Amino acid sequence: MKKLKIIMGVFTKLFGRSDKGQDQLADTNYIETILKHSEDQPIGIADQNVIYAGYAELGGYYFLQTFIVGKLNIKAKKGARLIMVNNDQTLDLKSDMDEFESENMGVFDGYVTRIDFEIEKEAAENIKRSAIKNITIKVKKHTITFTPLEAEGVDEIEVAEENKKDLTN
Repeated sequence: MKKLKIIMGVFTKLFGRSDKGQDQLADTNYIETILKHSEDQPIGIADQNVIYAGYAELGGYYFLQTFIVGKLNIKAKKGARLIMVNNDQTLDLKSDMDEFESENMGVFDGYVTRIDFEIEKEAAENIKRSAIKNITIKVKKHTITFTPLEAEGVDEIEVAEENKKDLTN
């Protein structure tokens, strides 16, 4: 039995694991569970994470607030970058805060990470959900690329007046 484990270990190192399909299915089920339990429409999904976003105004400054829900568990001290690729432009934003960390979510065996990014008012108002090709978050050594979900009847990225956050309260 010990020889069999050694031989299987060698084959695994040479040829990789054979359960990659099961890993992808587990990731898909995990993402579906997050989406099923959310009332809000996400702007993108990655293998093990879902990103939600909306913009807010505070004292004349605009912020793109993002919430990453999933397996990302991070404690950052040097901020993050968000790169959003649209049909005709690339938006590269630096996080508003240098220090942030993921919070345990418990329910999904995952984490919630909130990161705010500084954004110009015109850029926030011109972000169209239908034009987003991908969204990339870079933090520490992690690079997570999200692909947009097809959203029926949703043209703008959480810009509708009912979704706009008032941070002055």
